[in-house]
Amino acid sequence: MAPELNKMNLGISESLQRFSESIQEALSLIFSGFHKAQKKDLDKADGILQASHALLDELQNQVSADSSIKAEEIAVTVSIINNYKKVLFNLEKTSFHTMHKNREGILFTEKAVTELEELFRGLNGLLSHMNDVVKTQNPVLIDYILREKRKLKKLARDFSLEHQERLIKGICMAQSSATYLYIVEALEDILWHLQAIVDELKK
Repeated sequence: MAPELNKMNLGISESLQRFSESIQEALSLIFSGFHKAQKKDLDKADGILQASHALLDELQNQVSADSSIKAEEIAVTVSIINNYKKVLFNLEKTSFHTMHKNREGILFTEKAVTELEELFRGLNGLLSHMNDVVKTQNPVLIDYILREKRKLKKLARDFSLEHQERLIKGICMAQSSATYLYIVEALEDILWHLQAIVDELKK
């Protein structure tokens, strides 16, 4: 088990929890922007993501400046921060391509919409559990997150392959297909970095 961040430094643990809650809120707003084509939701999500970047930078400076934190604990925290930065990057990609879809009036098939909604909801559930696991490092919850991550990862991979087959058959348009695949890829990358965070916590 990795050093328990809440016992190691309460301030760091609380910052990570606030960050985790913020990106869950941002994902919910991006999903709303996708589902309802609401620009205001995407703009709000982008504001949260920018503030989250600042929070991570502040946290990294805090960790580096605290001489009471052991080297092993610093390594764990910095690795978590770096992976969360990559989560932010992929949320920004998701928001960008969702905004592009809405602005250009790109239409998805009902199947593509249903698939993306399933991925959004599954990822939102994982982020909710990440809020708790950052605080507790509960091994049962860690195992649950990893199982759910594997399920969502397989779904994303299956959806991508099926979509490419629909494109080849001419069922999907090239422009809508590219946007769909960009969003799926970004969500899939978020899953990868969430696993990397959990892997740090379970060592």
